[in-house]
Amino acid sequence: MAPDTSPRDRAEEALCGLGFNRSAARLYLTLLARHPATGYELASRSGVPRAAIYHTLGQLEKDGLVSKVQENPARYAPLEPARLTALLRGRFDRTLEELERSLVHLTRPADPAGTWNVVGYDHLLEQARLLIRGCRRQVVLSLWRREAEALADELARAVAAGREVILFSFTPLPEGCGQVHSYGIDEAELERHWPHKLIVVADLEVVLMGNAARDPENRAVLTREGAFVEMAVSNLVLDLTLWGQRFSRDPSAVITGLTRHLAPVEALCAPVDRTPPE
Repeated sequence: MAPDTSPRDRAEEALCGLGFNRSAARLYLTLLARHPATGYELASRSGVPRAAIYHTLGQLEKDGLVSKVQENPARYAPLEPARLTALLRGRFDRTLEELERSLVHLTRPADPAGTWNVVGYDHLLEQARLLIRGCRRQVVLSLWRREAEALADELARAVAAGREVILFSFTPLPEGCGQVHSYGIDEAELERHWPHKLIVVADLEVVLMGNAARDPENRAVLTREGAFVEMAVSNLVLDLTLWGQRFSRDPSAVITGLTRHLAPVEALCAPVDRTPPE
């Protein structure tokens, strides 16, 4: 969802994403803003059709999310937000655990080097968060400020957990997200020349890379295929090398860590002494 939407709209979309229908989400949020309230009052404030009010209230009451606190006329109050989120989290976790147990019996072994197409900007960010959260030792990203801000909480948690987080960007980045190597170019100015892109390399084993346009048709790939991982790492190494040259900085420690699994090109290019032994 666009960042300029209201907290109310964001909350409604989040509830719908958790399984609420639109009417139930609107009634709960309307009650949260002003309660207790009658069905008549809710109909006038929520935008939910009057014919659907009492059916929806009954379902919310059955689910333990609202309570009737007065009779004649009936008035309702919402479950407080902290208890709501705890209740939903518990239900979701139990459902997810049951799904995991069931899927084990239905799934054939996955291709360890398989490539997954990631369609949509929101899905791109979702996959990036999963990679950051799941990395064991290190995560390296090439990204723009907009995407860094969207991933900032997950990056900060990775730093706090002791993971090595390395960031390269042509734009300024938020603080507290890891080791930053940035050109500091204004994002709006850079957008006149280049589209947003994102590369995430986790533990030098899996890569997410592609465009980062705010578009439901945005395309990226997620893969463990060695050639793609090596290509992403090589791209990062080149960017870091040029950054170091332009700003007289030494990124060699970072680059050494990234290239330890690649061919030692410098050593292979060194002159070979072919003088025969005496």
